Parts: sequence; structure tokens; C-alpha cells
Amino acid sequence: MFIIEKPQLLYLLLLIIPFTAAFLWNMARRRKKLACFGDYEGILSQIPGYSGGKPYLKFIFSMLAFALIVFCLANPQMGTTVKKAERKGVDVMIALDISNSMNCNDIQPSRLMRAKQTVIRILDKMESDRIGLVVFAGDAYLQLPLTTDYGAAKLFINNVQTSDLSRQGTAIGSAIDLCTRNFDPKFATAHNKAIIVISDGENHEDDAIGAAQNAAKQGIIVNTVGMGSPQGAPIPEIRNGQVVAYKRDAEGNVVVTKMNREMLQQIAKAGKGFYVEDNNISSGVETVFNKLSELDKVSFESRNISGYETRFQYFLAAALLFLLLEIFIFEKMNKVFNRVHLFGKKNMKKESPASNKNRINKNTALNILAIVLLAGSGIVPAQGQKAIPTHQGNKQYQDSVFNQAEVSYLKALSQDSTYYKARYGLGNTKYKQGNYDQALENYSKIATDPSLDKEERAYLFHNMGNAWMQKQDYQKAIESYIHALQNQPGKTDTRYNLAYAQKMLQKQQQNQQQQNQQQNQQQNQQQNQQQNQQQNQQQNQQQNQQQQNQQQQNQQQNQQQSQNQQQQNQQAQAQSADKKKQEAERILRALENQEKNTLDKLKKEREQGGGGSPEKDW
Repeated sequence: MFIIEKPQLLYLLLLIIPFTAAFLWNMARRRKKLACFGDYEGILSQIPGYSGGKPYLKFIFSMLAFALIVFCLANPQMGTTVKKAERKGVDVMIALDISNSMNCNDIQPSRLMRAKQTVIRILDKMESDRIGLVVFAGDAYLQLPLTTDYGAAKLFINNVQTSDLSRQGTAIGSAIDLCTRNFDPKFATAHNKAIIVISDGENHEDDAIGAAQNAAKQGIIVNTVGMGSPQGAPIPEIRNGQVVAYKRDAEGNVVVTKMNREMLQQIAKAGKGFYVEDNNISSGVETVFNKLSELDKVSFESRNISGYETRFQYFLAAALLFLLLEIFIFEKMNKVFNRVHLFGKKNMKKESPASNKNRINKNTALNILAIVLLAGSGIVPAQGQKAIPTHQGNKQYQDSVFNQAEVSYLKALSQDSTYYKARYGLGNTKYKQGNYDQALENYSKIATDPSLDKEERAYLFHNMGNAWMQKQDYQKAIESYIHALQNQPGKTDTRYNLAYAQKMLQKQQQNQQQQNQQQNQQQNQQQNQQQNQQQNQQQNQQQNQQQQNQQQQNQQQNQQQSQNQQQQNQQAQAQSADKKKQEAERILRALENQEKNTLDKLKKEREQGGGGSPEKDW
């Protein structure tokens, strides 16, 4: 496969057009001047050793040399170099927690930054071991398969953020299972595999202890590194690199996340590994390596792809050859070629050696000066530091090895963050991996790059539209497709996608209208229910009021009746008392009358008897 590292330099080849025009104009002017002295052909026949074709040949050689030098500047490259090496080491999978709780700064600068530093320190101590990376939050995701490319691993680790996974949580068990599945099956029985879980231990998703036990049964040691403090800290909400607020629960209280030491210890125990804390991270790293050194080192084959090899040397050699030919081809006719008239008609006169020598010296000086300037100015291009990994990423992308392609594109961007080809490839890789937000982020960074031609811009906006379609934001997808068609109106796929996006947007709007209508109907029903409830409440209140009024009336009637009854009873009692009083008075009067009659009778008897016993005093 043949590529050009700096294709923009090929525009220098357009200078051949003005050079050719200037040469032809100069030859025409020379002919015109000679024609002023007589017949042009006759005058040429009088010039000693003159050749009419050699100036044109010398000019062609000069332009060929110039074109080849331009190719040298553009740095042509061809093929790839794959080197095989035999290595001995262990396989280590890092499971890195990137949930939102890792943004807490109870350890400085934050839990996630400290975890990254820990992984990089582990990489610095490795020599021939293979390392892989799994990031997890609510889901687990393979970020980097087992590799000996520590530079790529560091690049990946430095770019990890908590926003890389949309689903939040802490699924330690899923991360351990994913690490277990990504070990080399060739060494299933070898004791050379280890998992290092770096987390704050707040497992909310799955059975991490069971996953560690399953890994231990397969001969994989599960180790844990605790990040954070038992006292905990609030979880910051970060936007544009700034803390704007702290996470709160449904009741409005600030959420405080704490390192779950007990959980991490149980996972390490189940995985037959060890547990260390970030508070003693220096000795923790040493503990990691002491344990890793106890594992069996296994031989495995490593392939290093050095990328495209530079082939400018061949073009430079051809350019030097044409320059030498131009120097040593004289304008006068050669004695041998003069017999066949290869470069023009035979001239009778001879040119003086002195004039010919001056011409040779002049041309030689100019051409040697050009070579010296070319070599001295350092124009010979070095190997492309950004194009090589970019083309390597393109090959891996075509082979559907998206994880490795992402590593290659990040390598290119680490050399030049504005390199649009690597940024575009990284966006496509993120799209293929289902990370549409990051794909759109990479596309947006180069959407206004002036280096893109119309075709590249059309593909860029087409892919942006596809990403918006995946996110079901059909309005933005339509805008992206329109931008793509503005750059390449005849693109059939874009037209089809645009029509489909418009149809989906119309369907979405109809669904939204139906939902709005249903919501309005529900609201109306709720309002009617509320009105009915209010009417029922009013009726109930009226009935209750009437009942209360009736009860009050009944109470008043009962009270009135009771009062009347009491009055009647009082009257009856009064009448009875009067009657009793009258009866008592009557009896008293009767007794008085009887006593009076008795006294009167006694008095009469006394008067009649004249004597008798005296009256008793009782």
C-alpha cells in the first residue's frame, strides 16, 4: 500500500506550469531575436555544434528532478513492518472505577486522578508483562485489550473520564467477569493472570464477591486497591471542568460517598488476592509487584507494527540522477550522436573549448547549489509522527478491531491534536463502539477545519447525521445531512438518510402531538374529576349542613320539649305541693275542730257534773 504523508506539498508540482511557460517564452524570444538577422535555420547552421533539441531535453530533466524532489518532501511511504518478538511475563487486567463518586476529592487531587497515577506507576515498573484495561460504572467496558504497548496504555489511561460511560453505578462484578473473559485462552491452565480492581468499593449493581470466587476457580488472582477515605465526601457535579454543585438525593440532602473497605476486603479474600489502600499507595504498588512476581511467567509472542516505511530515498536518488544528467548534457552536439542527428542537424563549425567549459561550469554550479541547499536545509522528510498511527488505525478500523484503532488514533492526536484525519477516525471508532456522544464531540472539533475538502466535509456531516439519528435527535440529524448535501449534492446515501430522518421527525412529532393530546385529555379528565369531586364535596357539605341544621333543630325541639316537660313537672310538683298543703291545712283544721269539740264537750261535762277530776297538764 502506497501513501503520501504530506499530500498538501504536492501542490508545488503546479509550479511546473509557470516554469514551462517561462522556458517556452524564452525559447520563442531567442528565436525571434535570431530571426531579425536573417533566415532562422540558416543562422542556426552557422552556430558551431548547436543542437536544437538538447535545451528541451535539459529542461525536461530539470523538471523531472524538481518533481521528484517535491515527492521527497511529501515523504512517500509504503507497506508496514511487523516485527515478532518472544516475551516472558504475566497478564494483568486493570479494572478502573469511573463512576461519579470517583470525582470526590477526599484524597487529592481526586479519587480518579489518584487512581490514574497508581496505574501509571504500575506501568512504569513493568517490563515484559502484558496489561489490559477495563473501565466500569453501571456497565463494564473493555478499553484496552492485553498489550505490551505501555505508551498506548498510558495514553488511554490519561484520557479516561467519568463521562465516558452514560450509565452510572458501580458494577464491580461485571468488571471482574469482563476481565476474566479477556485473558488469553491459550494459557487457561497457567497461573500467570491477575486482576487489579481500583475502586471506592461502593458496589450497588451485582455480586462482586461471587465474580471474584469464579475468577479464583480459574486460577486468576483478584486484588483490590481502595480509593477514598472512610469519612467520605460529597459527590461534585462537574461541568466544563468546574464544580457547579454537589449531588443531592430525592429529599434534597447532599449525598456523601464513603470508601467501603469491608466490601473490597471481602472481594480480595474471595479472589485469593490482597487489599491495599490509597492512603499508603507507595507500599501498595510495591505489594502489587511482590505478588505479581510470585506468578508464573509464560512465554508469548509479541508483534510490533512499526507502521509505514519511508521510501523517499528512491525518489531522491532519481532526482540526483536527473540533475547529474542535466549537468553533463551539453547544448552542443556530441561527436557520436552527431552522426544520427539525434539532437538536431549537423553543424559545420566547432565551438571553442573555452566557451563550452564556461557553460558547463555555470550549469554545474547552479545544480550543485540546488543539491547543497536541499541537503543543508534539512528538507529530507523524517518519518511521519502522526500519519503512521493514523494509517495504522485506518487498517485496524477496516478489520473491525475498533479498540486497537482507537489506540492508534489517540497516538496520532498526541502528536498533533488538530490532525483532522486522526480526529475523524477516532470519531468513527467511537461511533462503531456505540459511544455516540464522544463521536459527535470528535466530529464537531473538525467540522470547521479548513483543511477538509468538500468530499471529506460531506462524509463528516453524513456521519454526524448518523450519530444524531442513533440518539433519536432527528432535527439535528436533518441539519447535518443538509450540510453534507451542500458539500456533495449527488450523495445518494445522504439523500436517503435525510428523507428517512424527515420521516422519523414527522412520526416523532405526531407521537408527541398524540402524547400531548393524551396528556390534555388526561388533564381534562383530571379537571373533570376534580370538578366532580368538588361538586360532590359541595353537595356533601350542603347535606352535612342540612343534617347539622336538622340536628340543631331537633336538639332545639328536644330542649324545648324538655324545658316544657320540666315546667310541667315543676307545675305538677307545685300543684301537688299546694294540694298537700291544702290537705294538711284541712287535716289540721279538722284536728283543731275536733280538739275544740272535745274541749267543748269536756267543758260541758264538767259544767254538768259539777266536779270531777281536775284537768291534766300535758
